[in-house]
Amino acid sequence: MAAAARAADLEVDVCILGAGVIGLCTALALLRADAGLRVALLDQSTPCAGATGAGQGYLWMAHRSPSSPLWQFAQRSKQMWQVLLATVPQLTPAALEWQAAGSMLLASTAEDEELLHQRLQLLRSAGLADARLAPAAMVRQLEPALSRGAAESALLVDSDVQLNGRAAAAALLQACKTFGNRFVPLFNESVSSLVLPGTSRRVEAVQTEARRIGATLGVVVALGAWSGPFLAAQLADGRWAHAIQPRRGVLLEMPLPPGMAPLQRGLMEVGYAKHYSLDSRRASGGWPDIDAHSHVSVADITFTACTSASGSLLIGSSREFAGFDSSAPEAIVQLIMQRAIEFLPALAAVNRWQIAVRAGPRPYAAAGFPMVGAVPGVPGLLLAAGHEGSGLLLAPATAAVICEQLLGCSSGLDAAVVDSLRVKVVQD
Repeated sequence: MAAAARAADLEVDVCILGAGVIGLCTALALLRADAGLRVALLDQSTPCAGATGAGQGYLWMAHRSPSSPLWQFAQRSKQMWQVLLATVPQLTPAALEWQAAGSMLLASTAEDEELLHQRLQLLRSAGLADARLAPAAMVRQLEPALSRGAAESALLVDSDVQLNGRAAAAALLQACKTFGNRFVPLFNESVSSLVLPGTSRRVEAVQTEARRIGATLGVVVALGAWSGPFLAAQLADGRWAHAIQPRRGVLLEMPLPPGMAPLQRGLMEVGYAKHYSLDSRRASGGWPDIDAHSHVSVADITFTACTSASGSLLIGSSREFAGFDSSAPEAIVQLIMQRAIEFLPALAAVNRWQIAVRAGPRPYAAAGFPMVGAVPGVPGLLLAAGHEGSGLLLAPATAAVICEQLLGCSSGLDAAVVDSLRVKVVQD
């Protein structure tokens, strides 16, 4: 058999590695910012193959900390989603499966209730005027499916929304394609190496298995959880593999059980970051016991729930460091269901065969913040990664920071916020 013909080399202004929501938003922002710019979007798979398509799609402020620099980053990014809906014809509410359902943070204990009171004051001080508390009786009226003991109270934020990550990625790709030959999508094509000739270490191009892609302005690494290992290999510095690591998240999708009242809002228990022990999550009512020696003892299991635009339930969630294994251990599925049944008892009637599992590696940043901007010591190389489970929310503002650094357009963010996202030299 004759060898396949080599693809033609390309010359573009910017080459973006990774076609998740971060890469897609960045491509669209660059194309809209400069009418002469040519952008290539390269992915070894297809768009939305990583964390983007595995989440619930929350664009929430309710559970975020106003004291963190990421508060303004998230607030600005959420506003930018609204602007995109108003100005990009392909990004309609229907196309994104945009749901202005609001959020509900649930407090199950007196300690959690005190945390909600503190959070309410913080959110209102930060300008989130629609944040309010609801007592247990009102919570049951708003969400009849919740068990009577599920919540002592709840924090409501009506302006929180959700969308479908896969639908958003598809719509963003269609919007990029309207720029004709200024946009070059290259999927199912792997990067072999970054081209860094001479002593300057400036990135001049990307070499794939098929071609050389020159990038006169720069290369943006938006590979999600794969960004750390990629930089470690390309820059011969293993510390990058520790700076951005994969953290597996598992989400369950299932039909609404007969007789269960539909959920009106997105739900989340206030202890979203709590670690739950196996002993308190033993199965009952048909869910088998879990091996006490299972690796899932290191997984964080926290109740979240919402209704998709199609009417199915999305139930979560788990977080654990499991490398790039994108499978979902059955024990994790059991733990998520056990916790969810404590809040939504009707879920006990769901059969295992009715549950579809979503799993994906979230890009966890060891520094605690996403890293967005120039990679130190490597001119022409930029990084946009480490958003963990917040990539969908933070994508538009991330793209704005990249545009600011490549083109000089204002991101609309305070300098201190941009500095907090600066790509720092990783520590041993």
